[in-house]
Amino acid sequence: MVRKIVLSIIAVLAVSFAALAQNQQVTGTVIDQSGNAVVGATVMVDGTTIGTTTDVNGDFSINAPRNGKLVISFIGYEDQTAEIAGKTNLKITLVEDALAIETVQVIGYGSGNKVGTITGSISKVDGDLLKDKPTVNVADALQGKVAGLQVYTSSGEPSESSSIRLHGVGSLEAGSTPLILLDGAPITASTMTMLNPNDIESVNVLKDASATSVYGSRAANGVIYITTKRGQRDSDATITFNAQYGISQPASDRFHFMSGSELAAYQLKYGALTQSQYDAIMESGVNTDWREYLFDQAAPMYQVDLSVSGGSKKSSYYISGMFMDQDGTDPASGVHKYAIRANIDAQAKDWVKFGMNISLGADKRQLAKSTQGYLNYMADNVSFGAIMFPTYISPYEYNEETKKYDGPEIERLPYIGAVNPIFKNKYYSYIGRTTQLNATGYALFTPFKNFNIKTQVSGDLWNYTVKDQGLPSYPYGSGTGYVSRNNSNDYTITYTNTIDYQWTINDTHNFYILGGHESVMYRYDDFSANRSGQTNDKMMTLGNGTGTPSVSDSSSEYAFNSVFGRIEYNFGKRYFFDASVRYDESSRFGAGNRGSVFYSVGLMWDAKAESFLKDVSWLNTLKVKASYGTQGNAAISEYQALGLVGSTNYFDQSGLVISTTANPELGWETQHLFTAGFNAGLWQDRLKVDFEFYNRKTVDMLMEVPYPATSGYATGYKNVGSLVNRGVDVTVSADVVRTKDWWVNLYANFNYNKNEILEIFNGYQEYPRPSYMLNYAIGHDAGEFYCETLLGVDPEDGKYMWAYVDPETGERSSTKNYNMATPELQGVSQFAPWAGGFGLNASWKGLSLAVDFSWNEGKYLVNNDRFFTEYDAYTGYSRNKDLLHRWEKPGDVAKYGKFGEAIQPDSHLIEDASFVRLKNLTVGYDFPKKWMNATGFMQGLRLYFTARNLLTFTEYTGFDPEADTNLTYGRYPNSRQFVGGIQFTF
Repeated sequence: MVRKIVLSIIAVLAVSFAALAQNQQVTGTVIDQSGNAVVGATVMVDGTTIGTTTDVNGDFSINAPRNGKLVISFIGYEDQTAEIAGKTNLKITLVEDALAIETVQVIGYGSGNKVGTITGSISKVDGDLLKDKPTVNVADALQGKVAGLQVYTSSGEPSESSSIRLHGVGSLEAGSTPLILLDGAPITASTMTMLNPNDIESVNVLKDASATSVYGSRAANGVIYITTKRGQRDSDATITFNAQYGISQPASDRFHFMSGSELAAYQLKYGALTQSQYDAIMESGVNTDWREYLFDQAAPMYQVDLSVSGGSKKSSYYISGMFMDQDGTDPASGVHKYAIRANIDAQAKDWVKFGMNISLGADKRQLAKSTQGYLNYMADNVSFGAIMFPTYISPYEYNEETKKYDGPEIERLPYIGAVNPIFKNKYYSYIGRTTQLNATGYALFTPFKNFNIKTQVSGDLWNYTVKDQGLPSYPYGSGTGYVSRNNSNDYTITYTNTIDYQWTINDTHNFYILGGHESVMYRYDDFSANRSGQTNDKMMTLGNGTGTPSVSDSSSEYAFNSVFGRIEYNFGKRYFFDASVRYDESSRFGAGNRGSVFYSVGLMWDAKAESFLKDVSWLNTLKVKASYGTQGNAAISEYQALGLVGSTNYFDQSGLVISTTANPELGWETQHLFTAGFNAGLWQDRLKVDFEFYNRKTVDMLMEVPYPATSGYATGYKNVGSLVNRGVDVTVSADVVRTKDWWVNLYANFNYNKNEILEIFNGYQEYPRPSYMLNYAIGHDAGEFYCETLLGVDPEDGKYMWAYVDPETGERSSTKNYNMATPELQGVSQFAPWAGGFGLNASWKGLSLAVDFSWNEGKYLVNNDRFFTEYDAYTGYSRNKDLLHRWEKPGDVAKYGKFGEAIQPDSHLIEDASFVRLKNLTVGYDFPKKWMNATGFMQGLRLYFTARNLLTFTEYTGFDPEADTNLTYGRYPNSRQFVGGIQFTF
């Protein structure tokens, strides 16, 4: 824009009055390649400051020289120059710009470049692809959209955060979550649950060292950069109102239970029922699917949001508000959320610009309880009760009048004594309330052309309170209640100051430099108290308890301090180079190791710009990239480098004891990342292909290792070991149909990632973690399972057989004694080596269709829920249907041994949790523009319907294969949602 203004001034001075006298009125229409009107395109008389914009029909009218030229521009399209040549009416077709389609990418502290000029690996998800999705968490909408980015929603609880990984597991025990930035300010994954998806302009995923290294210490696991919407200067106000309503239900599971009659017969056979009990059950004819009863099959959800955007000649604004209410499929859960946002920018002077982003969110969360008692666990955890309650028990009392089980809900289940969770929920509650403020303010000074000084401060503040209580009137309790209170606060304050400058020499050598300083301060405070003994339901406070109160409080702090720089250069926009360096200090490390330097270099070749490819019409884009660099990881808990003291008692005397030994040598975990690949666009970019290879090696890992017993300490953090992730990302997008009325796009992406541990510590070849059925072993995957191997059932005696390995000879045999079995690496991992997404986007006139699938291949889970439906000690409860075919007599070949031979938590519980999931299906209709224009006040009207998690194809027999964990046990199942919505634009 500045270039155009300067050129225009020169042109005005050079133009003669005679030339101006030859002007004529020129009208025209601007359309895109599909024949649709381009609204708001800029039409300029070449070499002047005379210009206009197209209206809602793409039409324009302008006074221009008879033999002049018009320059038409619009974001996302290549500039077009039209010769007037005496014509009075023109029709101009804009062509999508392969660079501008992805607009400006933010790669480091506000340095914005077009994708085609960035050497780094960046994937962009447009905000339009996130809207209409019925999700509380923005991260969930990214699933399957970006190659190499794995997003898992492990729970159907409405307030649950998603887990996010990029290119595998970057560390064994330090954090592996990418750095998340909101308009340049760091936020946590929890903050994403407070965002309104309709406020998001785009999400950029920065993958390689060239793109992430400037972020240094926090970018070892990649960067997710979220940009929110902003108003446009010199534009009328645009008002958008969106409302949606729908229902949630549990996503399908593959549990197979015995029917009521089958279960009764089975339990009678093995002594869990008497004959009279069996006769009564058979007479009742009850066969209950507890999953349908305990989970709400139509939990309501609705959301409304309103936004206003626009601007004057020197300022712009975007203001929005949102309310959402979503009940969980577990009746004891739900979330009610409010959020408001204001993004304001003001050009105070030609050389100074100010801006701020403020978002305030609040929610009330009713959380599902999950205490770890046996019968209590069934009453508190709906998921566990749904698989354990006998199918021959009705949840309703027997009605003598109707002679059916359609009376009031039962309070306590016969035969097993467990309390109905629906009944217990009336007396127990777990309510959390969150208030979150995220604010960023900046000042941008431009004392002369292309030279910028920017200062920015941001804050992310949280307050979270919980009240957990049980009423004394609960008829199956002790007669007294309990109250537990918790209040926690945390804040992150970030100060960032940058200077950048760009210049060009001889229209060939293009330079950009950036330098800056950043400091981050974090503090967390927590206070909790609980007390029992309340005797009145209306006086549920800590003060009204009679029990001994328990009180605790804690706090922690950390800080980062950094300086950084970046340089970019390109020669003739064909050969590109960039380099960055950053020095980081972290308070989490020892005094001598707090600081470290991280760096990157990147190269790119725009092959299409070469003369030998310039005229190849079918090839539009071909860019080859490579980068190498380092990043640091400091994602461990605070004070691990320090010697800590704790309280103790000795002969009834209180005192202090050193609880953790100091490690002043504790320092940075470091990642070395090499990436190479290419981007190609063919046949007017109807086909786009992105390919990328990466080698990601982590050294000096931050691990909690065992100390010698003689030291007096159990474990402590050290820099030990290394691992590597190697893999490829492939993304393909094809416009198979692109005409005036039709657009059909198919896309697919996948990531293959091989994770391998290279070194552990102290010469260890293996470091078993049997409590998690996991094991760290050199040469193996970080998530590989480790447990006893079940070989099967001996047909002769019905006993289970496990693998035994002689520790001296290594000879492998079998044993029927579980305690003698040898734990082994199982060759499969909780981490999927293959993952990706595919889908379809199509439109015809105003109709649109979006179909998104996500998938994992090679992912495994321990289905611990199934263990409880197979273990003979729990025969009085619901049983796995496969037990009907267990071993009974010599010669039987069976999966399950004879009754009384205990099945164990071994390899048979490890299941293939690969899946293909229809993540989203959206059908929409946008009413024609001419209809909207006829109203005189409406700009748009859209109706849509969305289904989420509509179908899941998997062999996993538990509640949900998407769980990002090694073991499932009483886990809240993911939900399927159906939502309809309407959007008005004024």
